[in-house]
Parts: sequence; C-alpha cells; structure tokens
Amino acid sequence: MMRKFDGHLHTFRFKVPVRESIQLFQRQFDRLGVEKATFLALPCDTIPGKIEFDQTDLIDNLRAMYFKAVFSPNGYAYAGLEYLGLDLSDVQAISASLLEQVKRYKRVGYDGMKMYEGHPNHRKCLGYPLEHEVFDAFYDFCEKENFPILMHLANPPHFWDESQVNEYWKARGCYFDETYPTFEELQQEVLRRLDKNPKLNFTLAHWGFLPWSKENMEKFMSYPNTKLDVCPGGENFFKILEDTAYWIPFIEKYSDRIVYGTDSYNFPYDNEEAWTRATGNRPLFVERFFTTTETDVYSNKEYTGIGLREELCNKIFFDNLNAMMGKPAPIDFDYFIEKSEQLLQNEAPDTLEHYNLWCMANDFRSMKNGNYSFK
Repeated sequence: MMRKFDGHLHTFRFKVPVRESIQLFQRQFDRLGVEKATFLALPCDTIPGKIEFDQTDLIDNLRAMYFKAVFSPNGYAYAGLEYLGLDLSDVQAISASLLEQVKRYKRVGYDGMKMYEGHPNHRKCLGYPLEHEVFDAFYDFCEKENFPILMHLANPPHFWDESQVNEYWKARGCYFDETYPTFEELQQEVLRRLDKNPKLNFTLAHWGFLPWSKENMEKFMSYPNTKLDVCPGGENFFKILEDTAYWIPFIEKYSDRIVYGTDSYNFPYDNEEAWTRATGNRPLFVERFFTTTETDVYSNKEYTGIGLREELCNKIFFDNLNAMMGKPAPIDFDYFIEKSEQLLQNEAPDTLEHYNLWCMANDFRSMKNGNYSFK
C-alpha cells in the first residue's frame, strides 16, 4: 500500500468524544495507509453574518494539539487565529494580537497555521482584504520563521450564482451575493499578499479553487514556496478533467509542490457500512484519481483517473509533506495542561465539551509524565 501523509484533517465537525475519536482515526489510518497526519484547527468557524466566538470553537485549537500528541511522533497540528474580544475596527489591536498569537502557537508546539480568512464568509465578517496591513506583522513573522500556512481560499465559483446553489449549500451559508468579495477578488487578494511576502511557506487547500483560472494558478505557483493541497471539493478535479492536455503536464511539472489531504473528520460510528463509506469517500476518490486510469463515480458524477507515474504519486501522497514538515515541533505540555484546565472551569458539567476537556487535561498530564498510551 502506498504511504500517505494526510495534511488536512479536522476534529470538530461531529460530536464524537476525543478518546473515541482516537480509535476511529486509527482505524481510518490503518485502512487507508495513512502513516502521518496533520490536524487543522478552525477555532472561529463562520456562518452568514457573524463569527461564532464561543468556547466550543476555541477548544478546537486545543483539540488539534491533543491529536498531534496522541499520534506522536507521526502527528502534527496547525493552529487557527482567534478574534475573541477584539474590536474588529481597531487595526493596531488586531495586528498586535495576531502577531502575539502566532508567536505563542509556534512556541508551544504547533507546526503551522490554518487560515480560514480566505473563505468568503470569514473574509466578509472580518472586513479586511488578505493583503491588508492588519495582517502584515503576522505574515512577516511566518515568512521570516518559515512557519507554514494552509489557507482555505474562496469556494467553487458557482457558489456566487444563486441559480446554481442548491438548498443544502444555501443552508450552510455557501451562496455569496453581491455583499461578498467576488471569486476573482479573493484570488487577487492572495496574490497581492504574496507580492508583499513572496517567500511565505504558503499552501492553498482544495487546489485554491484555482483550476478555473490558469493565469492565476500560474501566478500563484510562480512564488518559490507556494503549494497546492489536493483535498476535495471534487469540483476542482472535474474541472481539471475538462482540459487534461494542460493540467496533467501542470501536475507533473509541480509534482514536488502538490500535497495530499482529504479534509476528513472524526466521523461517528453508527454502523460499519456507513462509517466505511464516510471515511473512504474522499480519500479513495483522490487516490483513484491520481493513481489509476479507471472510470469511477464520485458525488454522483463519473470520472476517469489521470494515472500519474508511481514516483510522482509518491511525492504527492507522502514525500512532499514529509520533507516540508520534518520532525514535529516539541510540545509544551505544561501550557496545554493549564489551557485545558482553564477552559474546563468555564464549561458546564455534564456536557460533551466538559468531558473532552477533562480527558485532554488528564491525558496531557500523562503524556508529560511519559505514561500515556491509547492502545
């Protein structure tokens, strides 16, 4: 089985206790050949019109580190920026906070930053273009320290056309009317940010939704340290298949800067069939797309894989991330024990988050003392 480094995993979407999630992740990794994994935090996920600044969201940074520690030395964690208590009109205060946060996250053991600031909802709520000075100190630090960033930028372009967005996606806040930055504006914002910080270790998730603009894609890849994360949305893959004469040579050319990810979660276990289908849906699609020329179906659409050479697949699925990430950063267990206990005091008893925080506080303590094992 081909070795895999899944650089795009989340842990918050479903209400599965953290200790149960460990077992489920391990089963998923064993089944799909995942040797290493990066857990990405989204502490301030968004819904239309506001940012959810509650403790449940803020626990996600802690949770990402917990799973990194559990799966050590093969686990990694990216932190997300928090805006709780900030006056979003105060540029200097926000700038100072973001710089303080990234310095702290790097100091306590995170391996990079997961940014949702390029998502249309988050971008609208914050109100600042990606190249705005409010982010300068943060990006300057990341560039200087070669601290990796993985950003969600935009969404499929049809989400800006109300007639093409179904009710499921509308309910999830994924129709973007004229009050949002356009698809093209978001792409130009990230390119202007890279003009300001051209050496950033900067990856766009979901291909950056750039397959709709070859010109912007080529500009993005012209910077020396940019990379593409290939986790679905499947729309990107189907767009690539519309012009394989262009995209297959592109993928081959940049095969050392394309990295594997699945955007998978700690899916709940209801029954074996449903769980197997949920955990395998995205990973198997990505694997078959790159490694075979077989015809299959994803998201009710038929596709044929591009069948890349084995050495290129090895780069994409494991080697590139393994070389970029190196050894996981050392974890400051005292910080995370204190953080867990602090959040635990503010969480109502008899809730899942109270239980999770109690588990994390105790398990971090056991890890620090060298007597923890989840097996």
